[in-house]
Amino acid sequence: MFGIIGGSGICCVNGAKEKTVKTPYGEAVLYLTDKMVFIPRHGKKHSVPPHMINYKANLWALKQAGVTNLLTFHASGIISDYEPGDFILLKDFISLNITPTFFDSFKDGMHYQDLSNPFDKKAGEKFVRFFGVKKGGIIATMPGPRFESKTEVKVLKSFGANLVNMTASYEIILANELGIHITSLAVGTNYAAGISKHSLTHEEVLGVMEKNREKISKLIEFFSE
Repeated sequence: MFGIIGGSGICCVNGAKEKTVKTPYGEAVLYLTDKMVFIPRHGKKHSVPPHMINYKANLWALKQAGVTNLLTFHASGIISDYEPGDFILLKDFISLNITPTFFDSFKDGMHYQDLSNPFDKKAGEKFVRFFGVKKGGIIATMPGPRFESKTEVKVLKSFGANLVNMTASYEIILANELGIHITSLAVGTNYAAGISKHSLTHEEVLGVMEKNREKISKLIEFFSE
């Protein structure tokens, strides 16, 4: 079974049936079709801010539903290398102080997750080959709901990040802990603070996502075939 998590501007899949499921971490709302399980991480009406998303419940619900391969989309600020409107395959991430985990206790034994290769390279290469998705994304995740400061962006660039957003690391880490193969695509929506020549707004982010709605739909359809 294929799973999709959509962020800003990706709130629904045609023909999907809504289902609320219980998990050990709270409830999660899934949207089901014959081919896939879809979760809009911010809710159907984008009412859940990034720091309030129940990432554990969402990922656990996907695993519970039989999802083995997951595609996540992340509206992202551009630090270097890319332009607004680019679709970028993530190859690595920086989580800084963001440490979601299902292993809050070692009573059943120690567990340290290997994240040397966090992404499904085979699935990612198909997007590059068939859709012209760009490669080399290294995304830093900062806690929202806010855009980063100019100095934060400079620091992230010095760490090797070329993209920044507010959600990616949570889902990457948790999917790996559950053994779900994950492919993550960033959509470059704006230049980050200090690089952009104007103030940052969420309207700008949604505008770029809206322009690329058709491509996103094709990517989802391709992934779930």
